[in-house]
Amino acid sequence: MFKYGSVYKELRKEQEVTQTQACQGICSISKLSRWENNQVEVEFSTAIALLRRINITLDEFTTRAEIATESELPKKIVIAIRDENVPLLRKYAQKHLAKYHTSKNFLELENILVVCNQLLLIEGKNYLSPADIQRIGSYLLHNTVLSKYNLNLFASSPFLLNSELGFKIAMRIVHNFDQISDLSDNLTIFMGGLSDTVIAFILKKKLDYAQKLLNELKKINLPFYFMFFNIALTLLQKIIDYCHTGDEQPVLAIFDNLIQLNCSKQAQKLLEAFKDVKKVWEDENV
Repeated sequence: MFKYGSVYKELRKEQEVTQTQACQGICSISKLSRWENNQVEVEFSTAIALLRRINITLDEFTTRAEIATESELPKKIVIAIRDENVPLLRKYAQKHLAKYHTSKNFLELENILVVCNQLLLIEGKNYLSPADIQRIGSYLLHNTVLSKYNLNLFASSPFLLNSELGFKIAMRIVHNFDQISDLSDNLTIFMGGLSDTVIAFILKKKLDYAQKLLNELKKINLPFYFMFFNIALTLLQKIIDYCHTGDEQPVLAIFDNLIQLNCSKQAQKLLEAFKDVKKVWEDENV
C-alpha cells in the first residue's frame, strides 16, 4: 500500500496533468480522486505507474512527502548488530516483519532487510518467508525506478534472496547503470551491493553466477575517485580463482595493496568475507 495521495495531487497539478491523463490505463478516476484526497490507499505498483505518468521519480516523491527513505536504525539495534545480540535482533525483525505483513509497504523494508541479513550471517537462519522473498524479488526485478531507496533494498538483499532470483536482479541493475552513474552516493550503493552479491554467490557455491556478474562489473568505467572498487573487483576475481585453485597468496597480496592505499576499514570487511569463503570451501574439501 502507498499513502500520501495529497502530495501526488500537488505534483500532478504542478505538471499540469489532468486526473484523466494521469490515471488512463492505470486505475479509475474515482480511485485516483479518493487517493488524492487521502481517503484510500493504492497498491505500490499503481502508485509507481501514476508517478511515471507525471514524470516524477520515487526519490522525488518521497522527498516531497517527507518520507524517511534513508531511515536510520535505532542506536540499540546498531549496537546489537555490532555485539551480535541475536535475541534483540530477532525481536526487532519479527516485530517489524509483522508490521510489514499488514501494510505491504515497501518503504518499511530497508531496516528489516538489514537486520534479517545480519541474522542470516550470524545464525544461518533467514527470517523472511518464501512469500516475502518472492515479493521482494519480484519488486526489485520489475521496478523501473532505480532510486536510492530501491538500491538500498537490493544492497541489503543478496544473502537473503535465492541465487537464481538474485542473479536476475543483479544483471538487470548492472545493465541499467546509466540511470545512477551521475550520483556518487547512489554509485557507492550500486557497487557495494553488487560486490556483496558476488560474495554471496561465492558463499553459496554459485561460481558461474559470481563470475558472470563480476565480468559485467569489470566493463563499467568508474570515476577515478572510485579506485577502491576497481581494486575490490580485482580482489573478487582472485577470490573466485582461489575457489578453483586453493591458492590464497594472490588474495592476500591485494589486501596489502588496500592497506597501503589507506583503505584499512574496507580491507578488514573484505578480509572477513574471505575468511567466510575459506571456511566454506575448506569444509568442502575436507
